[in-house]
Amino acid sequence: KIYSFLLWNAQPENRTYRYDYYHDNCATRIRDILVNQLAGDLKIDSTSFSAEHSFRQKTDEYLGPLPWGDLGIDICLGLPIDRTMHANEYMFLPDYLESFTDRTQVKSDSGWVALVKEKRIIAAATVEPWNSLVHPWLAFFLLLMIIISISFFDWKRKKLSRWFDVTLFGLTGLIGLLLFALWLFTDHHDAARNFNLLWAFPLHLFASLMLFSKRSKNLLSKYFLFCLVILALTLVFWWALPQELNVYLISVAAGLAIRCLLNWRLLPQIH
Repeated sequence: KIYSFLLWNAQPENRTYRYDYYHDNCATRIRDILVNQLAGDLKIDSTSFSAEHSFRQKTDEYLGPLPWGDLGIDICLGLPIDRTMHANEYMFLPDYLESFTDRTQVKSDSGWVALVKEKRIIAAATVEPWNSLVHPWLAFFLLLMIIISISFFDWKRKKLSRWFDVTLFGLTGLIGLLLFALWLFTDHHDAARNFNLLWAFPLHLFASLMLFSKRSKNLLSKYFLFCLVILALTLVFWWALPQELNVYLISVAAGLAIRCLLNWRLLPQIH
């Protein structure tokens, strides 16, 4: 049955598929072939397995040596990957595919027998050491220190560093627009309902452009007060949010809150 399916699958009209990080990838394809083609002739023993992790938690575990890659996934993918997985969903990871097939039986003429007859290790797995000099912790901590320093300087002279706010809120707004587009205008279903929009607010981009207009200062002051409240609540309830936000981003949210506070207080005073 599997061989016949593979012959069908190898045909030009059948050989491509829409990739999905967690639900339809190179590992889940093997799981689905076994389940769909063998159906009642397959018995997967998951009684000793406890499903207690989310997709994000297992992704974080495997991307530990790649903090920037882990950060990118945590920013771009939203609430759907924070639900607890079912046992068979763990097989989006090849390690779990191997573990479950080790405990799988297939029905034969002589009764139930092990699906895996023999295992051979062709090449032992190795993990490449992470060799980047700049860790996200360091990068965002330095960013926060720069924000604090510029903000202290601005407060002392009662004047805003407009170029800095345009850059900071402009880039953050662009990230927000990307997340918003991934949610609403793509087939990446796991990018939906992304709580990173609480700090990467798309309207930051338009606010950064309005900073060039003196006529908009009262409106901008109210906008930055609104953002300050949202950012403060996000920081207070960081660990209680239904989506697990990356801890590296705390410095970013805190830095944005500081600039929002400063703009709220100083914009009405600037002539």
